[in-house]
Amino acid sequence: MNTERNRQIIQQAFEQWSKGGRTFFQDVLAPDTIWTIKGTSPMAGIYRNRQDFLDRAVKPFADRMSTPVRPTRTQVWADGEHVIVQWDGVGQAADGAPYSNSYVWIFRMAGQRAAEVTAFLDLVPYDDVLKRVPAPKSTDAKISAHAFTGMWVTADGVIRQELLDNGRYDEARGNRHSAYQGRYVVSGNRINYWDDTGFTADGTFVGKNELHHGGMVFYRRN
Repeated sequence: MNTERNRQIIQQAFEQWSKGGRTFFQDVLAPDTIWTIKGTSPMAGIYRNRQDFLDRAVKPFADRMSTPVRPTRTQVWADGEHVIVQWDGVGQAADGAPYSNSYVWIFRMAGQRAAEVTAFLDLVPYDDVLKRVPAPKSTDAKISAHAFTGMWVTADGVIRQELLDNGRYDEARGNRHSAYQGRYVVSGNRINYWDDTGFTADGTFVGKNELHHGGMVFYRRN
């Protein structure tokens, strides 16, 4: 029973991640999880708890991506307290270059959370993103959090997209109010959407008052 329960926990977490979820590590890792990245890269080594891993390994990489890494293929095996996942992931760096990698993660489960994780991956493309793409400046984070919230409307007024300050968006189309709803994240002048129905999209801000998204141009409405 423990084997199947542990397998289902990890399998379901990966399924949510592949559909656009952004809380995989918070959902799966215990606060005191020990995460080990195998290899000789500067990023390889032991991270002593979940926050240490998020701060020193996840965030520096995620900050350099315009499209988050998503699993495209997973295989899951479990035996007692251990769950092994072989998965492929793809994303796009902030400079527009594609990113892809293959991973093997070995979880030791305890109390429906991972107590230890050992990670294997090709560290060359991972390190390349960290070296090639500059880290966002602190001012970028401030702009991302506040500058683009509000209502964005196409010139004909048919499509009206409101970016709420809680990280959610609500899009109306003609007489269809709340035709699309979901989450969004702004990084620099890029915006990524994760709709509640499961699809993803992106866009680019041109200055502070123009948004290009889905082949359309939106303008800020004061």
